[in-house]
Amino acid sequence: MTPRSASPARPARSARSDGLLGELTEPECWDHLTAHSLGRIAYVVDGGPTILPFNYLALDGLIWLRTTSYSELAIHLPGQRAAFAVDHADEHDHTGWSVLVRGRAEHAIGEHPGAPAGLPDPAPWPDGTRSMVFCLTPESVTGRTLRHADLGEADRSGPGSVQRHR
Repeated sequence: MTPRSASPARPARSARSDGLLGELTEPECWDHLTAHSLGRIAYVVDGGPTILPFNYLALDGLIWLRTTSYSELAIHLPGQRAAFAVDHADEHDHTGWSVLVRGRAEHAIGEHPGAPAGLPDPAPWPDGTRSMVFCLTPESVTGRTLRHADLGEADRSGPGSVQRHR
């Protein structure tokens, strides 16, 4: 057995990199969802989780995806509960946000009841024919944000403070 190498010492962080976690409201979550087009879909295949990056369209409270009819997603997703995540992180500033949508994914055929005029087109980035459209109907939409804390030196040492600086 070889000895474990010691991990390098972490540099002390400034007060600027201390962050506060907060909850996003559902409207704030939808603002992030509609402003972006790339996320990750998670579902279960053969008893285990699968997570794939996917471009999407958030429209009228639904998440729309389009893929090929022979993809793993097309084979395993219909009728399943699934999760869809979108996020952004600034590694330099240690800030960011994350949105999680959980619901049931359905193969959208013809006129879907949630579609305003026919099926929305999430416009997949990869080339090729992608004619199978899925709709994720949310059962819950939650989000978190990490923002800067404006903590002075005195604020970091009191009861209940996070002692990350060693």
